[in-house]
Parts: sequence; C-alpha cells; structure tokens
Amino acid sequence: MKRTLIVAVSAAVLSGLGIVPAHAQPGALPLPLLPHIPFYRTDPLAASDRPEPLITGELRELDATYVHQGQTRTVRDFLRRSSTRGFLVLRDNQILDERYFAGYSATSLFNSWSVGKSITSAAVGVAVAEGRIASIDDPVTTYVPELARSGYAGVSIRDVLHMASGTVYDETDYADPTKGSTATTLRMVAGTSLPDQARAIQRERPAGTAWNYDSMDTFVLGWVVTKATGLPLADYVRERIWRPAGMQSAGLLGKDYQGNAISYCCYHATVRDFARFGLLYLRHGEAGGRQVVPRVWVQDSTHTVEPYLRPGGLRPDKPEAAENAYGYGYQWWLGDGDRGDYTAVGILGQFIYVAPRSGIVIVKTSEDLNSEEHMGEALHAFRALADAAAK
Repeated sequence: MKRTLIVAVSAAVLSGLGIVPAHAQPGALPLPLLPHIPFYRTDPLAASDRPEPLITGELRELDATYVHQGQTRTVRDFLRRSSTRGFLVLRDNQILDERYFAGYSATSLFNSWSVGKSITSAAVGVAVAEGRIASIDDPVTTYVPELARSGYAGVSIRDVLHMASGTVYDETDYADPTKGSTATTLRMVAGTSLPDQARAIQRERPAGTAWNYDSMDTFVLGWVVTKATGLPLADYVRERIWRPAGMQSAGLLGKDYQGNAISYCCYHATVRDFARFGLLYLRHGEAGGRQVVPRVWVQDSTHTVEPYLRPGGLRPDKPEAAENAYGYGYQWWLGDGDRGDYTAVGILGQFIYVAPRSGIVIVKTSEDLNSEEHMGEALHAFRALADAAAK
C-alpha cells in the first residue's frame, strides 16, 4: 500500500526485457506507469458456466460526506483525488453505482495488486477444508521442505497469514528498487525465480510477535497451496474459487518465468468480478447455493485476537502511518470499532471493501500515485458511502 511499485520499474527496464506489450496504452498516465497491463507471463482463470447474477437497475452516482483529519469531505471528491478508474457499489447483489474513467469500461481487466493477497488467503482456507493442509499451525516447511534452510523454517502458516513470519523484508518504500516487493519483482522479471528468492530470506525476529507487511509471505502461502494440492495456484483458484464463485469473465494470474504464481498480487479481473469476490465474503463464503470458502475461514480471516494485529497497533514505530487505521487478519485489512468491516487493499488504490452490517460491497480500482496518503482516508469514505447506500 505505501508508494508505487511500478514507478520503480522504469519503461526502459521493462522494454529492454521485452515485457511491455508494443500495443500497451497507459491511458491518462505517462510511462513508466502501466498499472493494469501485465508485464509478466500469465495463466488463465476461466469464467464460470453459471455466473453469479448481479442485478442492474437504475444506477445513480452515490455520494456522502465524512470527516477526515478535521476536514469535511465528499466521496465524489475522494474518487477524483485518488485517480479512480473503476468504481462499483453493491447492496447484496444489486448494483447501485457503477462508473469508469479514463477510457476503462466494465470489460476492462484491472490488476488486483495486493488485493490478490486476500484471494490467495481464500485458497489456503479451501485447501484446509479439503484436508490438503492439515492445520494452519503446521510449519510451512511441512508442505514446502525447500524452505528448510531459510528464515521460514519452523514458521507456522498462521503466522505467515498474519504477516508475522519474522523474516527480513522491508516493504516500506516502493520507490527503492533494492527493497521489498519492488526488488522482488525486478529480480523476478530479470529471471530470478520467486522460489529462489524465498529460499534466500532470513529471519530477524521470532515469528508471531510483530506485524510486518511482507509480500514474500504471501508468495510462500501460494507455494504452500501448490505443494499441498499438487496443482498450480492458478488451476486451484480457478476450480475451487473463480468458477464456483460465479465469475462472469475470464481473468488472469501472473507468474514468473519459471511458471510460479505471483500470489502476492497480479490477479487481473473486471470490477464486477472483484465485486463478486467481495460478495462471496459478504455471504460468508457462499455462492450459487454452495459453500465455496469455509464459513469459519471467512470469520477467522476478518477478525483478530492478537494484540499486535489490532487496529491502531500495526506500526507502533510510526503512529502516523496509514496502516494504523486498520488491523490485520488472514491477508485482509480490518476496520476499527464494532462495525466488523474489512477490506482487501492493493497499491495504487485498489480496494474490495466489505461492510457486513450494511450488506454493502465497494470496489475501487485506481492509478493513484498518492495511495499511501489516501489509504487511511478510504476507510472513512467507504463507511460513509456504505451507510448512505444501505438506507
């Protein structure tokens, strides 16, 4: 969520590696920012034979006011300031508001960025329900022995889900090409596989003691699913989540040049299908009359009892950090207070926000160069809009 990953990946680097499509059109943004165009190989996520119906009636542009940092603001202005490209509000399965900007449309595929972490988490939950993963208290090395000499040795799946692996990973500055997922992604496109990078990770603190946002943790979760099920992550997500949840359009999942899923990001889908994923969680994991994601997994993913994961405490070293507006579950960001709301969040302003009390799902895709600044504000804007839309 902080600054921008792609800004650090220059057009020259990508072009030199032959990974920017010649036909790529960045729309309203100048190069090197191509936030929704894959610059890596992809696997398909086939559409469902029975799409989950979304009811479209008379749409209207919803708006609401809220107070943030002592100022009264409007959702309409927030959408403008945060470079929104796709926006949708659901009340249960009824579309109340749907808008697109800068040439995008309802058929456009948007990059999930780290919103995809929540999808990968769902795959872990399904693998647990199927008995492929015996327990999330198992060490990740039970399923991925290749990590036995890494900092992940002995670390439980639960701690990795909580971004509390204790491994060395600094994702505080996406503009620095030597750190965090920027470095991981640059090394990936230059040919170093994600498993090789995971094997090189070291430990700096005991697992399960502190939150540290770490995209490599989510790659490891995807690797665990692959090893536990014997299926590539894209295949498993397609057959256990994407199609059963009723996704109407074919999507994509990025992979490195050795075929390993980039499970910390890079699910490409339409705004409506991201909304269907939010609706799946709003409905406690049910879609099409069946339990797709275990109900208990949805509950456990979107709540926490760990003090260091509660809202306001994620970054004790930096009280003013936007992350402190939230708590953290199993790869979901948790709202504060008693609303029970939660959101998937991706860099450059991608969101799937779920408000169970109001029965509302909000999807926002963006090309927001100030997404770190706007991350905390988004919770206020979405809550105000959910309250207004629920009436």
